[in-house]
Amino acid sequence: MRSAAIFGLALVLAGCMGEGDTKVETVPVPEMVPDSFLTYPNTQAPLAAGNYRLEVSAASGLAADTYHAEVTFDDGSVQTIDRSWSAGATDTVPGTITLARAGGLRIAATSGSGVPVRLVLKRSNGRVVATASDLIDLPLTPISSASYAQAYYDAVDADQERDTLEKWKQRNGFYDNDPDSTISHVTFRDALDLGYGRDMYVLRNSVTGRIAFFVQNYIVALQPGSPGNYGPLNVDAAIDRDVRYLKGTNAIEFSPANEDNPADTNGPMKITKFFTYDVAGRRLTSADLDGRGVKHMPGMCWACHGGQTLPLGPDGKFQPQALRSAKYNVLNVPELEYSLQNGYHRDQMEDRLRFFNSLVKDSYVEMATRDINDGATARGLWSADFALEMINGRYNGDFTSGKFQDDFVPAGWQNGPGQENAELLFKRVVAPHCSGCHALQGRAAAGADSPDNLGNAINFSSYTKFMANRSRIIDYVYKRGIMPMSLRNFENFWKDPDGGPSILAAALAEPTLFDSSSGKVIPPGRPVARAGADRTVRSPEIQLDGNASSFAGSYQWAISSPAATTATLVNARSARAVLKAPDAGSYVLALTVTNARGSHTDYVTYTVDGVAADQTTLTFADDIRPLIDSNGCTSCHADGSTPGIPVFWDDSVDSDGIKLYQRIMMRVNLRDPEDSRLLQKPTSQLHGGGVVINRDTPQGQADYNTLLNWIREGAVCGSNPVGPAIDIGCAE
Repeated sequence: MRSAAIFGLALVLAGCMGEGDTKVETVPVPEMVPDSFLTYPNTQAPLAAGNYRLEVSAASGLAADTYHAEVTFDDGSVQTIDRSWSAGATDTVPGTITLARAGGLRIAATSGSGVPVRLVLKRSNGRVVATASDLIDLPLTPISSASYAQAYYDAVDADQERDTLEKWKQRNGFYDNDPDSTISHVTFRDALDLGYGRDMYVLRNSVTGRIAFFVQNYIVALQPGSPGNYGPLNVDAAIDRDVRYLKGTNAIEFSPANEDNPADTNGPMKITKFFTYDVAGRRLTSADLDGRGVKHMPGMCWACHGGQTLPLGPDGKFQPQALRSAKYNVLNVPELEYSLQNGYHRDQMEDRLRFFNSLVKDSYVEMATRDINDGATARGLWSADFALEMINGRYNGDFTSGKFQDDFVPAGWQNGPGQENAELLFKRVVAPHCSGCHALQGRAAAGADSPDNLGNAINFSSYTKFMANRSRIIDYVYKRGIMPMSLRNFENFWKDPDGGPSILAAALAEPTLFDSSSGKVIPPGRPVARAGADRTVRSPEIQLDGNASSFAGSYQWAISSPAATTATLVNARSARAVLKAPDAGSYVLALTVTNARGSHTDYVTYTVDGVAADQTTLTFADDIRPLIDSNGCTSCHADGSTPGIPVFWDDSVDSDGIKLYQRIMMRVNLRDPEDSRLLQKPTSQLHGGGVVINRDTPQGQADYNTLLNWIREGAVCGSNPVGPAIDIGCAE
């Protein structure tokens, strides 16, 4: 169950780095109100929900000893263990360590004699998931933490030349009076993004191509919890540069990945780097940008800037592929809010806004020239085609004069047979609320930009590609309420339910999005039960999991059929009930979730088959790796096979030092297994390489069932293959 007292709406940035660098005044938010903004659907939780056991012994030596261990859970609660191991033996802690939902754990142990302690964490079936000496540290999400943010800053500022705003300005030439540099300035309110008054400056060096923006953010906080904190007063505070309302500074630069070491993986390639500073100009690893809780760098920026968050490499460093992924956003001129003060009207700033956007275009042009055949630096490169079509169209291809063309419609969104209302949908929904971020998604892999290839459908470059995402749009916008991803954009989208939300719902042709009595579109916040996909299992004791349900205040499982059965349910009023079905056959389970807005029921069928693979013993090494090979995944996903492809599925350790199992796990969502890209991609045309696991065939459904069962049972790695020296990344 989600907590009702969630996050605050007042931003106060303190003056030290680390997890405590942001202080927030908390304000209760009702349980059915969406609240996961500026975060990614897949948090990359390291451990699946379920029961675990801990084994403790001496890291070396055979002497008996005592030990003290503390298990810290995501909610801050602590389980203490004080026991001992016998000489030459391992102590297995009785009982279980239970995760009610996929997440993380921190297990710290010390021995009585001070010798190092060996810790082994296993699933309840005995499969190893983590080993370490003295400390197992598996954070809730490895892509949003103070350590992740610091690793990012270490990658983009190895010599700490940007740890204050003043040093960032100096490093980017704002004080150089360089005749090759041009500086411009504009002030507005970003009404559709964060609601701040933004006093923005840019510098471009015509020789080096370096582009650097910084923006000082102003919030006139009326009172804690007031949406008016992010309203029109902020633009005038920015114009006046009223320090009472200055809340911090964001800075972005487009500069060489490693200026001091061109031999680095990304070499002299320019990447877009992000920094956040407090009111005193000290660099922060976290901030509460929208009043809905603290997020960490760079994810809180990348959520809208096309960044691909990947877990850190085995060396604890940021993956170069991730560093290459983020981009500048176009300033969407009609969606900004301007002051009534003379000199700050839209028409008075149009020339400067055009200059700012011309620099954004310059960065896109440079990114578009990158060679997808250029080895490791080409992996996962972005396709800039649609972003360039959009920005060129908005300025008629000529940035020397003219205004932003508010009504521009790209070729793929013009009305035609089968898409008679495409232009309306684009102008009222996609252009103001979606394309600014989605145009920064997508790959430059071979064939990705052809009109009939849906591998890049995520960039929404056409009506066809947009509608290819129909089921996910319904889910993310209307059921989960996680899109639009920024809170102010979300609020603007839903401000007029009869406008954009109804236009989009009608285009999606999904009747359940409208209230049957009023005919009005239904905003997110209703409970949505998710019982999971149907699957076949062998073990008669089946773990049920409703944690992926949305806005669930309470849970109730029931056996819907057969009517007469010896099967029973344990913990039926929890998200994670257990079905005990001693007899083979099919069982239909009903999951009902409830909140103050009503209830919703979802059904799932479990088929207990005594000859099926035992779902509790599946491992990546023994079951999933062979499945990937048998479906031909490595024919495309191998180094040199498909230029620009973002991930390799062969056994080699890739150029970033990432082993096969870890690459697979980046595409697994333990909190919502059915939403894992490992399942979504190969079973749909959004894959880009065609459907390779066809669920309409017996073999395809069997393969899907194996993948889903493996993820549901914890996605355990197993043991590295015996024989050739192959290390796929297993801990056992």
